Amino acid sequence: MTADFTLDMLTEVMKQACHIAGLDPEGAELLRLGENAIYGLASGHVVLRIARGPERLPVVEKELCVATWLKASDVATVEAYPGVRQPILVSGYPVSFWKAVTPVEPPPTHADLAILLRRFHSAGDPPCELPDFGPLYRVESRLDAATAVQDDDRDFLRAHCRELVKRYAELEFVLPYGPIHGDAHVGNLLRTDSQIVLLDFEVVARGPREWDLIPTLVSWERFGLPDIRYRAFSNAYGFDVRSWPGYTVLRDVRELTMTTWLMQNVGENPEIAEEFALRVRSLREGDRDVAWHPF
Repeated sequence: MTADFTLDMLTEVMKQACHIAGLDPEGAELLRLGENAIYGLASGHVVLRIARGPERLPVVEKELCVATWLKASDVATVEAYPGVRQPILVSGYPVSFWKAVTPVEPPPTHADLAILLRRFHSAGDPPCELPDFGPLYRVESRLDAATAVQDDDRDFLRAHCRELVKRYAELEFVLPYGPIHGDAHVGNLLRTDSQIVLLDFEVVARGPREWDLIPTLVSWERFGLPDIRYRAFSNAYGFDVRSWPGYTVLRDVRELTMTTWLMQNVGENPEIAEEFALRVRSLREGDRDVAWHPF
């Protein structure tokens, strides 16, 4: 959490945004804190998202546009909460409201993810302003703000980032270039009574479709995803990214972005600090046998 992205500040922004939208903030629960603060309102019908600063306004506008485009393209998606003109700015922080989705069991599978990715990748051009994909653009800013991280770890991660920028620039992709989700993992799926929906469009961009296949590969390599589930994902999508020589570069990029995402909260939780240290050590030593733990 950055110095100004504190729980007290977030609570106040949440309350003010709810009042502007005509919604009741009483009993709201903080569900997740990462790139956004995500609250569930007590009514159970609305989820509120607070982005980290005013510079994130175009991103929030893009998220709302992409959700509308996907729904029109028959791709199951979360939906913006109706009747609220959004995003809302509170003290410079962009706030958006979304229809809450009540998940049911069983949880979505990696094969479900592959099916939705195929539909996403086949949906054509959106009427949204999408940036060109830049997989490492957040890493430097995260490192600049990482006051709770030791200098040698930060220096190593900066050097690792610079090397990956060079390796990425040399890649030749084999899948078509176009709109990608950008953070395609099963945690960004929810099963409802009637369908499985896709969510979190913060990093949607125009880029290589191979990138959307990498998170499942990392789950298989680092988080113990069984072989049978990885094969089910690749079969459902129709392409195994391991058949392309450049996959190791995208895998390394994904691992770095995941590590620096976790780094943002090392000062808040000793378990996160321990996991961050484990990840940095494994990256520094090039040890691919070290299992990581999800957060």
